[in-house]
Formats: sequence, C-alpha cells, structure tokens
Amino acid sequence: MDQLVKAMSPETQIRFAAVEVTMAAKALEARHLSGPTAAMALAEGLVAIALMSQDAASDDEALMLRVNAAGPIGGMMVEAIGCGGLRGFTNIKILNDLDVLDTIATDDAWGKSGSVQILTSLPGKILNQASLNVNPPHMNFVLARYFNHSMQVPTACEVWAKADSGGLISARGFMAQRMEDSDQNAFVRVLEAFEAGSVREQLATNADALAFGKVFGLPDIEVRETRPLAFQCRCTKERTLAVLKTLPRDELEAIITQGNPQNVTCHMCGNTYTATPDDVRAIVAKLP
Repeated sequence: MDQLVKAMSPETQIRFAAVEVTMAAKALEARHLSGPTAAMALAEGLVAIALMSQDAASDDEALMLRVNAAGPIGGMMVEAIGCGGLRGFTNIKILNDLDVLDTIATDDAWGKSGSVQILTSLPGKILNQASLNVNPPHMNFVLARYFNHSMQVPTACEVWAKADSGGLISARGFMAQRMEDSDQNAFVRVLEAFEAGSVREQLATNADALAFGKVFGLPDIEVRETRPLAFQCRCTKERTLAVLKTLPRDELEAIITQGNPQNVTCHMCGNTYTATPDDVRAIVAKLP
C-alpha cells in the first residue's frame, strides 16, 4: 500500500520520513500511456513531492513541484495534498531512444540543468513559493536543495525507483532531518549511511521506516504517524472545460456553428471531458 510514514528517534531527536508511491505512479503511468523512462521519472517526482508534503497542516493543503529540464523529457509537474492525494505528468511521455535501453534510468532524460518551482497553497491562497536552479535536476538534488537551502533544515534524502522495458516496477523514498535539538554526531552517522549507499540498498527491499534502525544504528526509531497515499485528481468537467474560456470568442462561436463536440484532457491525470456545443454556448454567454 502506498503511504507516508513519519518516524522519530527519541534518543537523538532525528526525524525520518519514508514513502511508497508505487501504486499511484503505476496508475498515472497507465493513464498517461507513458513509456518506461517517463514512468520512472514521474515516479521519482511523486516520491519527492510526497516527502515534501510531510508537514501539510490540513487535508486540503497542496504542494506542487514543477520542473523544467534541459533533457528530452522537458519537465514535469507533480502535486501532493494533505489528505494523501497524488497526481502529475511529464511533459514528454515517450522517449524512444531511452525506452529501448537494457537499463532504464532517468539521468539522460532529465539532462544536465534545470529549474524548479515549488508552491504551497490552500484553495484560493498561496502560502509559500520557492524557485531554484538545480543542476542536474535529479529528485535527490531537488529535495536536498529545497530543505537544506530554502527551508534551512539539514536533510539527507534518497529517491529510489525501478523500471524495465515493461514499465515501472516500484518507487520509494526516505529522508532524515536534523532538528534544532537533534544529536549532531548521530546525524553525521546517518549522513554517512546515506553516502555509503546503505539507504538505497534498503529501499530496494522496502520503505519500512523501522527497518532503517539497523541501517543507522538507531534501534529506538519509532513510527509517529502514517498517512495513506493514492492517486487522486481534483479535476472536474467544469474545471477542465474552463480552459475553453481562454479561446477567442470567434473560435468558440465556430465550435457552436460546426456543432462538433470538443474533447478536453486534464494534463494532471489524463481524464478526458467532452464539451457539447451547448456547453460552449453557455461559456460564450458568460463572456464579457
């Protein structure tokens, strides 16, 4: 089951977060008809945004991550909301040259440079926003830059995803953070475990937060909160068809005259809604 687990070592006051997003990522892979490379990149983004959302204060607080990448995938947008909903898309879904390789990886897809925008909001209200240049725009670097520089919280993180020619297999992540009253020496040992690849090795098995006690030599790690995660899109027919309001009036009137239904697709989840000529006529009637 996809979930976010928040844990703590009471002795060292180091806090941890573990996420599994495999099912949500596979649901979006199917909806977007993504190739394996894009599916893996999207899964990495979902891991990152799920970890970023650990401190969401309410069910409707949303955290959005937009990546513009120099590589052939172009970019990505992912979103997590406080109740555990996840959604997102990559700009390019099929990467022919990368999808046929024996080993599926995302380094070449992301490219060597990129920019990141992170937005925290409530319905109708922006709470916080940050813009970062991250080179290369890999999700490990995005997370580290966001927490260490923008949020000023010493953080170590690992984003892990696996795919083959058939598509995404699994996606998990783990993060450790040193709070103001944390044991600094213990946190150094945690950092060393990340740098040695021990966290990545554990994620290849599972994202069980308690299992990392052995990895870090912290047997007192205990789970403080568990939040289910799942694919969930907030789109509706009304919201999606609202994009038609951006068209010039003459184009809308032409749609009415031709009498042909128009399909509009939600980029975040792939749902397609049909606008009838009557729907378009109602939009035109409300234009200034």
